[in-house]
Amino acid sequence: MTVLKSQQVLEELALTQSGVLASDRPRSSPISCTVSLFAADSIAIILSVIVVACCGAFLSSALAMQAQPNGVWALRDVLILYVVTTGYLAFKGRYSERIPFWTEMKLILSTTFWAISAEVVLGALDRDIISRAPTIVIFGLFPVFAIVANSLAKSALTQTGAWTLSIVLIGDGASALAAEAALASDPGLGYEVVGRVDPASVMAVTNGPKLWPLVERYRADRLLLALDGDKELQRQVIGCALRERVPFAIAPEPHAFPAFAWEATRFFSHDAVMLSVRHGLSRRLSQAVKATIDVSAAAVMLLLASPVFLVVILLNKLDGGPVFFAHRRLGAGGKSFPCLKFRTMVVDGERVLAEAVAADPALAAEWEATRKLRNDPRVTRIGKFLRKTSLDELPQLINVLLRQMSLVGPRPIVESEARFYGDDIAHYYGTRPGLTGLWQVSGRSNTSYARRVQLDVWYVNNWTVWLDIAVLLKTLPAVLGRSGAH
Repeated sequence: MTVLKSQQVLEELALTQSGVLASDRPRSSPISCTVSLFAADSIAIILSVIVVACCGAFLSSALAMQAQPNGVWALRDVLILYVVTTGYLAFKGRYSERIPFWTEMKLILSTTFWAISAEVVLGALDRDIISRAPTIVIFGLFPVFAIVANSLAKSALTQTGAWTLSIVLIGDGASALAAEAALASDPGLGYEVVGRVDPASVMAVTNGPKLWPLVERYRADRLLLALDGDKELQRQVIGCALRERVPFAIAPEPHAFPAFAWEATRFFSHDAVMLSVRHGLSRRLSQAVKATIDVSAAAVMLLLASPVFLVVILLNKLDGGPVFFAHRRLGAGGKSFPCLKFRTMVVDGERVLAEAVAADPALAAEWEATRKLRNDPRVTRIGKFLRKTSLDELPQLINVLLRQMSLVGPRPIVESEARFYGDDIAHYYGTRPGLTGLWQVSGRSNTSYARRVQLDVWYVNNWTVWLDIAVLLKTLPAVLGRSGAH
């Protein structure tokens, strides 16, 4: 979208990106959104009750069980917990604010977890867990139905235009581009950039309001200030927005705040704000929690994957080579370790690679840029299948059990790749490499190495237990979709 000068904005009718006149564009409806999202949660709890009731009736019939005098379904408990749960969700902004998908999922899961915990505690105090089991199962099913119903509600609201929040971007530099890309990365938030305006031209207007005309012409719901460089210009634009009381938000310059785990301290009668960072991976308790999850989950996954191990071992033995391949990779603190994989290459792979790179300059350039090859001449037939499905990395569960790796973290690198990280290699050395990670679920080999480094740094600076859970949940569809795998 081209950056429009303020005078043009004041003289012309604003158009959306699709060319629709601003006057014809539907406006967002906060009331419709709130009612619809609350209704989605209500439908979700009703569906959960129906499913549990039907299953309970079926089991009672199949086992010739007599219904309990209390009706088994503690609907009173369900109603009370639902009111408390939705009240808390409303307090956290679920029905009134735009919350990113993974943050919203975390909110729903954590809220229902505490609801279930409360029911378990009450059952233990009453010494009657059995009668409360249906309520526990209902709230166990609720997040699944709630997430699906929520997505359908947002989709319906988007179709009517009620969910779309129109944004006019004030900025013309790197901050504006980064902000627009961030908004586009999560369509579920409903943000639509309908215009981008040069901040200097806005402030050059001398007669009357400077920012309200933009809101009115674009029929925008709010302005997004994404300003670079000139601190005085930034102060003027923000001051103008405050004086005119336009709805606005601010996007800081890219990488000005490379972590989001900040705690703000505000000072009475002062504009100064002190931001204190909470670095998750530096805390001993956080490290202990991550290690516990890694070891316990890896042990279970190894047990479940044992049939796959047997099949791959048999197939890999057919060409007479070893089953596993141990490649030296850099781990925590820069110490190298043998990173295990199922062998996917011919036995004399280094020679084959050297010959192929020497014979094909394009292949050599691709190898130099990414240390990966889309059509690697060293890969065996079985190896192609293993790589496409990522089954070749299953033996790294053993590395996780040996505490050389984590389930989630930066993907392990070889020593020659450390130069691509520059000073940011300190972030990589600050944690154990992972069996999967942000790079794995963000296109993998389809992304540049610079982007890979950025993702690793972001992960280390912003680690939480929920971030690991989110990456693990995103890994399965990424692997099944074979996104960027080669």
